[in-house]
Amino acid sequence: MYKTLLAQVFFHSIAKKKLYFFWLPRLFSLLLVPGFLFDIEILFLFHPIILLHASLGLSVIIEDYIHIETIKFQYLSLIKLLLVLLINLNILYLL
Repeated sequence: MYKTLLAQVFFHSIAKKKLYFFWLPRLFSLLLVPGFLFDIEILFLFHPIILLHASLGLSVIIEDYIHIETIKFQYLSLIKLLLVLLINLNILYLL
């Protein structure tokens, strides 16, 4: 069906994982650039984007390198919980 091994790997990886795990962190990293170019107060407005970018990166690392499903689920749940807590703390700080 596929002509080359590279095509097999590419189409298999797209079917196995969703493509937004590749593009979403890159989009968030582009959104972070104005926060570093301007005042430090603007950086606090970009803080949730920074946390989401870090959360997506850690999730990808855990999914790739931890093979025991229960430990993987625990770490992914912990990352999501910490993300929600840190974003809420950021909102309280801005108030």
